Amino acid sequence: MMGLFQTVTNFWDRPHQSFLFCFVLPTSLFFTVQEIFMKKILPFVVIVSLLALPLCAAQTENDGTDTEEEKKSFSVHSKAGESEVPPSKKPAPQSSERITDLDNTDPDGREKNADIIQFGLDDEVLDLLKTMTKNKDVRFVDEVYGLFQDTKNSAIKVNILDYFKTIEDPCLEDFAVMTLNDPYDEEPSVVNACFSYVQAVKTTGAVPAVEYLLENREEYFQGAIETLGKIGGGEEALYLTDYFNNEDLTLAKKQTLVRVLGQLKAVETYDALVEIAEDENENTFIRMYASQAIGEMGKAEAVDVLGELYSEKDPNLRAAVVKGLSNFDTAEAKNTLIQAIKDSHVKVRLEAVAAVKKLKMAEAMDFLIYRAKNDPEASVKTACYETIALLNTQTGNDYLIKQITDKKTGDATKIKIVKPLLENETGISEIASLALELATDDKRKSTRYAIGKEIAKYKNEQFADVCMAFLNSKDVSTQGTGLDMYAKGRYSKADAFVRELADKADPEAKSRNANAFKAAKILGITVESKKD
Repeated sequence: MMGLFQTVTNFWDRPHQSFLFCFVLPTSLFFTVQEIFMKKILPFVVIVSLLALPLCAAQTENDGTDTEEEKKSFSVHSKAGESEVPPSKKPAPQSSERITDLDNTDPDGREKNADIIQFGLDDEVLDLLKTMTKNKDVRFVDEVYGLFQDTKNSAIKVNILDYFKTIEDPCLEDFAVMTLNDPYDEEPSVVNACFSYVQAVKTTGAVPAVEYLLENREEYFQGAIETLGKIGGGEEALYLTDYFNNEDLTLAKKQTLVRVLGQLKAVETYDALVEIAEDENENTFIRMYASQAIGEMGKAEAVDVLGELYSEKDPNLRAAVVKGLSNFDTAEAKNTLIQAIKDSHVKVRLEAVAAVKKLKMAEAMDFLIYRAKNDPEASVKTACYETIALLNTQTGNDYLIKQITDKKTGDATKIKIVKPLLENETGISEIASLALELATDDKRKSTRYAIGKEIAKYKNEQFADVCMAFLNSKDVSTQGTGLDMYAKGRYSKADAFVRELADKADPEAKSRNANAFKAAKILGITVESKKD
């Protein structure tokens, strides 16, 4: 270092050589610093590094352990990982009777549909798949399965998954599980279709993949959690209970999670759900789903819990409590349900009437009749009519029949009452009398159409005269409804009229008689041109 200082001094003392200063000084400085670094600093750095190496390794090892512990602490019930892919399989053999029935109703479809599946444009194939799914057409399961193996079109894949989901055939389980294991190469629509598919065919082996997506892929949260609700069991319910405590969950996700827990009906989660339901600081909708869930588990002690929760101010929560209580056929539960029929909020009253209907609580009849007479909400009145008819008590039937025959009762009310009475085969003669009255009253056509449509769903000899009265009407729609009644009941006194009407079906006529063609179709008559 002293040598460097001396060099600088010499240059400073000799101005005529100072022009060399800018060249010599950097060179001297470099070699001097290098010498210091090599002799002093480098050995120190090496020693420190060697001493720190074990500590770094230990820290790295410790970090890995902490990460693993975090994963485990999320839920000891987690199975998140890769699911075992089930073996591939062909579609299951279909019912020969079902296939014969489809061939009879769609005789041209066998050849035409097979051609579309093999040769059709994508849009044609998609339209056909939607129709086949709607009709549960099982004639082409092998062809559709083969198409799935070949197609690259995501929309077609989605529709084929929906098709096999609808007929509940597990032939695509292997694809669905592989996709959920590794969803990156498929469109989100295909992945979501796989969620729906494994729900329908109950692919419980998909749970690990589903849980992994739930934890790691935000975009698949809804599909994953809904799937666990369909294919999971007690352990999955405990897993979701742990997941509920995840601080990163949004309110909407928590609501969905608790609703899914209710679907699982796992008694293992009862205590946790009771705690949620009773937490006044929790979101109302989360408390609602929890209340329903503990009721659906059917544990006797839930009646007391729900009874206490019914005193809450929020009507939505009270309605959920009533729904939960509808699972218990005990005196205490029924007492709360009867009180709920008188609740000040319409949602609660509707839920209470539904619970009475579910439990067939004849002891609630007087309350139902009072509400049917006096409730300010039409929806509650209609629900009461249906429940009164279902309970089929003498008191209830007398009340409903009186509404049918009473001239003061409005037609809107009569229409609502006729349907449940017919469903329970009650008040048939009174309904028939009302229909005969309506058949000739053109001022009440809308009522005639509505009640006639309901009568046409049932075969009863007491409706034979009603059928004839409608057939003889000059109103085309009324006569058409009369034909519907005849098609259902085949009333002998109307045979001649319908045959005569069918004879008027003339394809050459300038004015087409729609009811004549309808009559011919009912009788199985093929209408041909008179020229032929």
